[in-house]
Amino acid sequence: MPINITTAVDSLVELVNNKQRISLEDAAKELGIPANIINEWATFLEEENILTIEYKFTKPFLVAKSAKITIDIKELENELELITRKLEYVLSNLEKQQIKHEIKIESLDDIKALVRKGDIFNQKKLNNNIVYAQKFILEFQIKTLLNKIRKIKKVNLEIINELKDKLAMILKRKNIFDDNLKMIK
Repeated sequence: MPINITTAVDSLVELVNNKQRISLEDAAKELGIPANIINEWATFLEEENILTIEYKFTKPFLVAKSAKITIDIKELENELELITRKLEYVLSNLEKQQIKHEIKIESLDDIKALVRKGDIFNQKKLNNNIVYAQKFILEFQIKTLLNKIRKIKKVNLEIINELKDKLAMILKRKNIFDDNLKMIK
């Protein structure tokens, strides 16, 4: 006949899994075990990837792994929202910039044609047409990225990291654009 032996550590794991998130202090009270012992067990259980310890200010909380996954998804969704807001802000600022120009650009093909003909970059110094083309390309890239974000069904860390890299590239190009804009004004 099998005997089911439950240890105090098993009771802690069961408590955390049932509650999903509980302060270390409350866990100690519920189990009737000193907080310093619960802390030692929790540290070991975290090292074994059984639960997670999170701190809110200085108060430790024990979090079940399944709850951590939910929190991580929410964090990724928040990160996606933050990236989206940054892109929309940059786009809004770009769209406000009025640049006098002599060329007509309605698509990337127009820019490619200007580059092939040499019309846009044939001068040695920075000019309004070049800065206008930079603005168009930046706006196009941001709109394309925003459309890609809107089509995301399920967010994950890989997608967030890819979007962060693209955002960093866009922000770097936006800084170059801003510097060039100052030079022509």
